[in-house]
Amino acid sequence: MPLLEIRDLEAGYGPIRAVDRVSLDVDDGELVALIGANGAGKTTLLMAISGVVPTRAGSIRFAGGPLGGLKPDQIMRLGIGHAPEGRRIFPRLTVRENLELGGFTQTDRGRLRTDIDEACGLFPVLGERLEQPGGTLSGGEQQMLAISRALVGRPRLLLLDEPSLGLAPLIVAKVFEVIASLTERGIAVMLVEQNARAALKLAARGYVLETGRITLSGTGTELAADRRVRDAYLGEG
Repeated sequence: MPLLEIRDLEAGYGPIRAVDRVSLDVDDGELVALIGANGAGKTTLLMAISGVVPTRAGSIRFAGGPLGGLKPDQIMRLGIGHAPEGRRIFPRLTVRENLELGGFTQTDRGRLRTDIDEACGLFPVLGERLEQPGGTLSGGEQQMLAISRALVGRPRLLLLDEPSLGLAPLIVAKVFEVIASLTERGIAVMLVEQNARAALKLAARGYVLETGRITLSGTGTELAADRRVRDAYLGEG
């Protein structure tokens, strides 16, 4: 049974159906890439999984149980973390406070401190900035904070939305290095990423989303070799 199982999902805003009968799976400890043009529905799909955008039809199941009707905090407690597009950290709170909010479900303070230490181990610069307001960090550091905040919640599945957007190449390399390491820790990842080449290189499997519908799927290697993907998303058209 897949860790995440989506069947015939529909979701959107008002009269707009941004996600149209989407079906996909993510297995335990697997990295799955979701690629597509701007406006294809990728962010809406992640927000529907997180419970931020209501679904209209179809189903989402996680670890065998349905997510329909659950609130975002309930979904997080089940083991789904989300680092959204645009980072959305709390700029007036310190780095430490942002990380503590990521672990708001934790009742064991010692365990929370350990989780924060582990996050700072992944991104050592955060350990040097713990008492700084999040808004004083660089864009790359804020992205590291957004990912770390989601990891402090100890997710089984991490949703990552455009983690490399607007970052310098050296920072992108570090972020992708950490993302690649997550599956080794048993964390499944659904990665939405504008750098399709890098995403497919990391991914065990991938899906192409176009105007709300899945149009192609396969292993990361298969999709990277597909002429339609190469023409549309890898800059080889």
